[in-house]
Amino acid sequence: MATHDIDWRKDGYQARYLSLPNSTNASAWATVRIPIHIFRGGDGPVTLLLGGCHGDEYEAPVALANLAGELRGMAVQGTVIVVPSVNLPATLSGTRLSPLDGLNLNREFPGNPRGSVTQRLAHAISTQLVPLCDHVIDLHSGGRSLNFVPCMFIHEQENPDRNAAFLAAAACFPTEYVLVTREAHADLMLDDVVEKAGKLMVSSELGGSGTLTPGTAHIALRGLRTLLVHLGHIEDYGLRSRSAAQRIVRVPGAGSYIYADHSGVIEPCVVPGEIVEDQQVIAYSHQLDRLDVPPQPVRAPHAGLVVALNGQGAVHRGDVIAVIGQFDEQSRAT
Repeated sequence: MATHDIDWRKDGYQARYLSLPNSTNASAWATVRIPIHIFRGGDGPVTLLLGGCHGDEYEAPVALANLAGELRGMAVQGTVIVVPSVNLPATLSGTRLSPLDGLNLNREFPGNPRGSVTQRLAHAISTQLVPLCDHVIDLHSGGRSLNFVPCMFIHEQENPDRNAAFLAAAACFPTEYVLVTREAHADLMLDDVVEKAGKLMVSSELGGSGTLTPGTAHIALRGLRTLLVHLGHIEDYGLRSRSAAQRIVRVPGAGSYIYADHSGVIEPCVVPGEIVEDQQVIAYSHQLDRLDVPPQPVRAPHAGLVVALNGQGAVHRGDVIAVIGQFDEQSRAT
């Protein structure tokens, strides 16, 4: 990925493109041009803000575009790098996977410099952008297939001080919950690259169902502003005031995920953010191609918070119907 026209030591504002060659049958020398904004005000912390890793998640691209506009008129300390839509082809097509090669960017890290366009993009982020930074914020939502209660998202850190720093950054966003987990595919994600480099990494799940709402848009932009204050990039304009500490919710393993056994339609009985009891009916599964199968109840595997639900209605065998988190009553994010 070409970044030769970016001067990373230059103070002020630079608006550039990350250029990723993508030769095709239709265009021999085609290039994917990804907008990037760089704000620098002398030495100081360096923060990378990413959105649009998945193209059907809209909060981050909109919030980061708005934030870039605001920062042009502000004094920035250190460096803030803003990439509103890092997987631009997916965002423009409204799809989770890149339309250029059918790959999921956040399952291709650390990438491959000689691979397909998505693999090369992951490699460029890993080797060209992450090494520049002290902090990486990569905002997500549930996309079309899932609908989350708005929450921040971190991976559990073995070092208590690092874990506290991650939680403090997550607490800048006005969500009621912060989700602490460790996914089975974590070693394929950007989080793993950043964490292995010893840097701060925070993500989010801000709604979903392939929609953008005023509420989730507000959470994303307000949180980004407050985070930049917290990290020392901009002055405090009263943005850090919070009404309450976030509750920590953990998803300890596969037992918190409910998968569809059959293709059909899910009729929800609860909403994301609802607290449920052990074995409570949270939905009914309708096998509409069967005359002999009545609607089947879907039950919570344990008591806790409905972190996410199927976002579309239709499911196929193996799809996630719901995720039920467990409250960590011993601690709260601050």
